[in-house]
Amino acid sequence: MRRFTIATVVTALLLPAGAEQARAVQRLIDVRQVATDTLRDVALAVFEHGRPVIYYNPGLLQQFGPNLTTFFFAHEYGHVRFGHTGAALVTGESDPSAIRQRQELEADCYAARTLAESDPAAVGAAIRFFTRLGPFRFDAWHPSGSQRAAKILACMPSDPENPTASSDSTSASHIPVTQPQSAAAPLDAPPT
Repeated sequence: MRRFTIATVVTALLLPAGAEQARAVQRLIDVRQVATDTLRDVALAVFEHGRPVIYYNPGLLQQFGPNLTTFFFAHEYGHVRFGHTGAALVTGESDPSAIRQRQELEADCYAARTLAESDPAAVGAAIRFFTRLGPFRFDAWHPSGSQRAAKILACMPSDPENPTASSDSTSASHIPVTQPQSAAAPLDAPPT
């Protein structure tokens, strides 16, 4: 499977940004991607020695097809963008699963906003996939499919001329990521 890369827009780097925005951009530039067939999930973003790494399972991703693969990678870049790590769980909140679910929804929102204009088919595939999951959730750390589909829809840009504007007031600005290439798969196809 071909190695995925991140593309940043030069103008985004030239815009005035606060220290946190600059650190977020740097994290996105420094992402390393590692394929491993031992991962039990499609992908996982972690920070190792202060550097973001996305581990992904190429075999599992192949089952989902190129559109969902693109969405899932943008989702993982969302975790990197927002600095979601295990350390975020010690924020004083008493329910770690609620924190992780919120992080998952933030990463979904990032992916939806990032891909809305450049790859709407990937966003549509994610909405269909999560809608089909309905009340099912993979584990206590992930929201239900219905919750994820609703969040993705809420985060879609409300102004096609301004993809950073969305109906979700909690979403932050995004940095576009490239679209991974993968073989087609049945979970990716729109319903017939």
